[in-house]
Amino acid sequence: MGFTLQGLGPFLHWMTLGALAVAPVLVAFVIYKLGSLPGSIARSRGHPQADAINICGWMGIITIVLWPLAMVWAHLVPGKPMGGPAPGTSEDQASLMAKLQQASQRIAAIESKLPRRTGA
Repeated sequence: MGFTLQGLGPFLHWMTLGALAVAPVLVAFVIYKLGSLPGSIARSRGHPQADAINICGWMGIITIVLWPLAMVWAHLVPGKPMGGPAPGTSEDQASLMAKLQQASQRIAAIESKLPRRTGA
C-alpha cells in the first residue's frame, strides 16, 4: 500500500509555503482591525474621549481585559444617563420647566371644575 497523493507532493509543498506566508499577514491585519475598532467607533459617534478609547483598545489587544472595556466605553456617551438628558444641562432644565407648566395648567383646570365652598 503506497502513498496515493505522491504525485501532488510538489504542489502541496508550494501550497503549504503559500499558507505559511499568508497566515502571518492575515493575523496581523486582524489584530490591527481589532485594535483600532473601539477608537474608530468612538470617533464615528463623536465621543469626546475618542483618543483615550483608542489607546485603551490597543492596550486591550495586549492585555485582553481592556479591549471589551474600550468597546463598552466607545458606545457610552459621557454625562448622559441612559434615559434622557444630562442633569443640570439647559436641555434638562427646559424639559423640567415644560413639565412644570403642564402640571400647573392641569391643576388649574381641575380646580376650576371643583365646586366653590361658601363659608362654614
